[in-house]
Amino acid sequence: MIPVTLDVPVRAAEASQLADLIFQFAENRKVDAALRRMLESRASQTPFESMRVHWGSFAPDPVANSTYYVAVDGRVPALLHIALSSAPASGLFHGQILVGRMRTPRGLEVVVNAIPFGPSDEEKILTYATQVDRSLLPGPQGVETLYIAARSDADTAFAQFRAVQRKYGLSVAAYTGAPHEGVYGAIRHGWREGFALEGDGEICSRSRFDASSMTSEDLDDKIDIARRVNGRTHDIDVVFDPPGVFTKATELSERLQRLRENGRPVQVAFVELGCGPGVPYPSKWEDMAGWPEDIVSSVQWKAAGKPLVELRSRVEELTAAARAHGALIGVVGNAAMSEEVLEAIGAGANRRLWFELGDGLQSSQIVGLAAWLRG
Repeated sequence: MIPVTLDVPVRAAEASQLADLIFQFAENRKVDAALRRMLESRASQTPFESMRVHWGSFAPDPVANSTYYVAVDGRVPALLHIALSSAPASGLFHGQILVGRMRTPRGLEVVVNAIPFGPSDEEKILTYATQVDRSLLPGPQGVETLYIAARSDADTAFAQFRAVQRKYGLSVAAYTGAPHEGVYGAIRHGWREGFALEGDGEICSRSRFDASSMTSEDLDDKIDIARRVNGRTHDIDVVFDPPGVFTKATELSERLQRLRENGRPVQVAFVELGCGPGVPYPSKWEDMAGWPEDIVSSVQWKAAGKPLVELRSRVEELTAAARAHGALIGVVGNAAMSEEVLEAIGAGANRRLWFELGDGLQSSQIVGLAAWLRG
């Protein structure tokens, strides 16, 4: 956690320079991606020394004219509130720190305030996303895509999501940690393409239920409550099998069919593939002692003794079963998964996969994971 103090987080002179740039190019213009890129390009010509500006977060105040917000990293993370001195005051954020009332290089009189804006500032993060720029909020994303879901370090995760988008043209953004942290990452990196956010909060787009020890009636009730509270478009993810119990395509199809026919469609069905944490996946048939007999037989007779070939085939079958009922399969990854295992899962799923970072996997690895999982 980054500590936030009452010290002014940026230099007043640089805040004045930033305000001058904003009012020169953004005043009376629509704030969109093109404008943000132009501001970033202009700012790079005279780099700031006391702060790093996250231009993706830049947005106008929804009510007050000549008033703007932008996230920065100074001595501590902050949200700068930049306004002409004649602009009406905004009451959206409390606890603002005055950076200065000053004249810019072009002679404009401005007021710049700093708002503590670290990953733990939940109230301020949610205020920004719900009252300043709602395009940064998550939303349902559909089931014809690859997701890579981070559990922590949202700032790094969204930097990686942006890199994946630029490199591969894929939008894989998903977050399952604290909801406000996910939104924080989206704000700082200007992620307005929509993303999956799992949790119980009002801003969340999906919920997960572990049905491995539930009755069918209990699962139905939980799904009904979640959609009654969050709306019919709220996504539902379900874990059907306990750890160590391999998921069969026929059973998965039957479960999903029952839910769909009863008006409770599921978007992600987590599956058990035998890729447990701390245990490398077998590379040859002789290493599969203790595995289910049907899988060993399939490796021996259908996959020419190659476990990874059988794994890809099994993932294809599970993906087809889920897709027939409008769902993706979900896999929780771990550091024991080799590149070859990830490639087999990605090829079998054919970019219809929810892959979650599990034991030993970090948000900083998302670009590399995307390379192997994209099929």
